[in-house]
Amino acid sequence: MARNRPLARINLNVFSNVASKDARDCLVPEAIRSYFECFDGARGAAETITRVFCDPKPHRENFELWKQAIRDGTPGIPLEIVETGGLIDSFARSLEVSECDYAVQLEHDFVFIRSRIPHGLPEIVHEMAEGGFNFMRFNKRQNIRQGYDMFLDEMPGTEVPMCRVNGRSNNPQVIDVDFYRREVLPILRGPDGMAIGLEGGLCRLFGGGQVYGPLGWPKTVQHLDGRDVRARDRIARKLYFWKRALGGGNAA
Repeated sequence: MARNRPLARINLNVFSNVASKDARDCLVPEAIRSYFECFDGARGAAETITRVFCDPKPHRENFELWKQAIRDGTPGIPLEIVETGGLIDSFARSLEVSECDYAVQLEHDFVFIRSRIPHGLPEIVHEMAEGGFNFMRFNKRQNIRQGYDMFLDEMPGTEVPMCRVNGRSNNPQVIDVDFYRREVLPILRGPDGMAIGLEGGLCRLFGGGQVYGPLGWPKTVQHLDGRDVRARDRIARKLYFWKRALGGGNAA
């Protein structure tokens, strides 16, 4: 079974910008820690190569403080911080430098909810390889038809339950690096890369992908909203940090 196959290594690529004048607002450490808390031991890889791709805008003067906040918030986790010129450049750079067959692509203001992800990365990656899937997303909402998910069809016969979905959101995802480097990278680096983007444009070019869990499965990641523009995400962020302060560990 897939659950008995260890995973030698995987890339963890985290995307951020200097979103606040106050480095204490940096959420990158939470995202990284949630990954390691969710995919630990046999649930993870023997080696996770961690990089943070960070755009200094809009507060370039605080870039060094932001980088220090990332390092201070992830003690004991080796990581590289790469300066970039925006999300498209960050994503493209991650494809150019990733060493592994698969990568977890993680925006800075998302955390994994371990209790709702009973399968580990070895099982997920094996299922993707067996099925020829190049994109599998962790959903920030319940697995039902809503928002940009115009359809979800539960996939039969897979060891890891998942649904076929129409869209390619930039929410937390596992990708087949070779496919993305071969097919997606030239588009992102092309003259229309900024306009095509990582979501709607890629959907039109490559179709949808997979989302983790069966139909009706609850959300598996929590959005903490690093831009602080949505009231419900602000409440969720405060609740997340409150729970973490009380009990430690993965509190989403």
